[in-house]
Amino acid sequence: MSTSRSPASVGDASRETPRDSLARRFGAVIWPSFFAAGVATIVFFAIVDPVELATITWPDVEVTRLAGYSIGFFMFWLCTLSACLFTAVLIAPPLPPRQQPAHRDGRG
Repeated sequence: MSTSRSPASVGDASRETPRDSLARRFGAVIWPSFFAAGVATIVFFAIVDPVELATITWPDVEVTRLAGYSIGFFMFWLCTLSACLFTAVLIAPPLPPRQQPAHRDGRG
């Protein structure tokens, strides 16, 4: 049993509801930012120990290794999410031109 769509409905954007489009946009922003944050976290913490970083930055606060990884991941995710969101705003299709209201005296 195949769950694929027929070729006629694959490229038919008119069948998408606004909710589908919004979900796709969220997915197109959140998934790449999550993936990039994961990669950045792995690369960064391969070089930097989160406990030593916490000792340097917050000497009075005791931060566990797991908390350091978590804080670092969410910081990277915030940075990459903002970059992906900005890109999505820049490549969004332009809004349709606004219709001019009809004059009250009946002229077009």
